[in-house]
Amino acid sequence: MRALLVLAALLGSPALAQPAVPDASGGARRGQASVFAPALAGRRMADGGTVELSSDSAASDALPLGSTARVRNLRNGRIAIVRVRDRLPASGQRIISVSPKVAQFLGMPVNGVAQVEVAPLAVPQRDGSIKLGAGTGLAGRRARIVEAPR
Repeated sequence: MRALLVLAALLGSPALAQPAVPDASGGARRGQASVFAPALAGRRMADGGTVELSSDSAASDALPLGSTARVRNLRNGRIAIVRVRDRLPASGQRIISVSPKVAQFLGMPVNGVAQVEVAPLAVPQRDGSIKLGAGTGLAGRRARIVEAPR
């Protein structure tokens, strides 16, 4: 098996490639966005919830689950805020996939792709804190979620 993984790494085989480690740095990325297929409605997402086509959900190959991000369509400048609730297979082509509701708001083709910039707002860290991302203007700072007194 180890020989297969080494061979796959050398040949660049996506079928045997190891999943990417989520990027908790909070830096912005540009690339292609796609739209959730309607056939995914009701299926289980990585965070345990189900795919809702009219939600603000997104799938990412780079951002940790629970992250929020600002997605900007580079063609028309429209912006939407999404929550990363699922994993996107690391393909190198698409950096995020969004629900049809978000895609419509961004002016994306329903069955197509669009060039976008993904700027994280809040990125969960392993220690329980939240790292503020490039989309906030406070990149690198940390925050904690606290409950208000009742």
